Amino acid sequence: MTEDADSRSQERVGSVLNEKWTLERLLGIGGMAAVYAARHRNGAKAAVKVLHADLSRHREVRERFLREGYAANRVEHPSAVKVMDDDVVVGGPDAGTAYLVMELLQGESLQDRLERGPPVDEREFLGIAETVLDVLEAAHGNGVVHRDLKPENLFLVRGEGEDKPRVKVLDFGLARLLDGHTITSYGLALGTPSFMSPEQAAGRIDEIDGRTDLFALAATGFRLRTGRRIHEGSNPVELVAKMAHFAAPRIETFSPEVNRSFARIIDRALEFRREDRYANAAEMRDDVRKAMVEIDGVARTEIALSPPASVPPRSAPPPPLASEPPPPAPASPPPLPGREATMEVSERELELPVLQTQPRRKSRSILPWLTLLVFMAIGVGLWLDSRKDETTADAGIGGVAATSASVAPSSAVAAGSLTPMNTSTSVAAPSSTLAPIPRPTPSGRPTPKPQPLPQPKHTGKGSH
Repeated sequence: MTEDADSRSQERVGSVLNEKWTLERLLGIGGMAAVYAARHRNGAKAAVKVLHADLSRHREVRERFLREGYAANRVEHPSAVKVMDDDVVVGGPDAGTAYLVMELLQGESLQDRLERGPPVDEREFLGIAETVLDVLEAAHGNGVVHRDLKPENLFLVRGEGEDKPRVKVLDFGLARLLDGHTITSYGLALGTPSFMSPEQAAGRIDEIDGRTDLFALAATGFRLRTGRRIHEGSNPVELVAKMAHFAAPRIETFSPEVNRSFARIIDRALEFRREDRYANAAEMRDDVRKAMVEIDGVARTEIALSPPASVPPRSAPPPPLASEPPPPAPASPPPLPGREATMEVSERELELPVLQTQPRRKSRSILPWLTLLVFMAIGVGLWLDSRKDETTADAGIGGVAATSASVAPSSAVAAGSLTPMNTSTSVAAPSSTLAPIPRPTPSGRPTPKPQPLPQPKHTGKGSH
């Protein structure tokens, strides 16, 4: 755009075109035309796009400009701008200048939004791209390739009562109608270098199809996410040459933190070979919708793991009585290492670090020792009983022997087989009064001890 075109665009404000349209204010200036907010003589409002005077002198350029209306209306999609009229100025300083009358939109272009801020995030751009791909699907189905998609040609319309803006695709001035009607590009750049596909930048017109528009849309997403162009050049000629001969870098090269779902969309649509890109707008739109679901799922997970805005304080315990000493304050546990600040934990989980950092001592059971003591006591008791039995048995045997020496049973006496050692002593004792020697019972315990026999009284002269 020359300085003359700029100054002429400013001077045109307030003028009336063909006694019909009063140009009330300048909305914007582009490389081909200036756009005004205008009012018809019947009161209707519209946007009027006036071709620059120096370009209007070229018949071929003028015809291409007027064909924009036919291309835009051929799309037949509510998100494509509508062109309501076209004409040529018949008198005054702008005589011979072509103009278009389009619907007047309230909002801003995506480029204006970028310059104003805040930045457009990945999820927001995918939402915009979904609508644009709907328009492109309709356009390509009707034989129209836009060929000049960029932030300036994506308009964000915000109506009354709408939560988020709607998208309108503008400027079909460079659109190619795929029906055999081709106009050469004398004196006119076929697109914007930063958003040209390789086949478009190389001038291979026969290879331009819907995938060219998909490349331009992805180049817009690349620009929004990285803040830079696909390739950098010191001038438009160098930039066009790079776009024609060098593949686009992966988006993570300049934005390592990019969401993988977003990067998948951009990288595939920016493939150097057309065959490696999405086959059509519908296929790319389906993948965009899938990526939005994936990003929304990650966002919901982050919200669920984020800490609550406020935690209600715990109710304080009642104060101790005056007679009771205040309880000691519990020692605060050390922080658990590796705990993320964004992780939400319950009150029960908050107490887990205390248990982990201060484990209980394992109390040893005394049952084995009690069992051992019981068995030892039983063993000692059995041993003592056995010793006592042996002593008793020895004493019984000795007593019987002594008694046998001095006391003769009746049977022995009757038989005359006993020879008394002490003839002066005679004892008559029945055999039934002798106690047997204790023997162990089958259970291992000795039989009860017999009561001692009463000693017979000695009679006779030999007693002392």
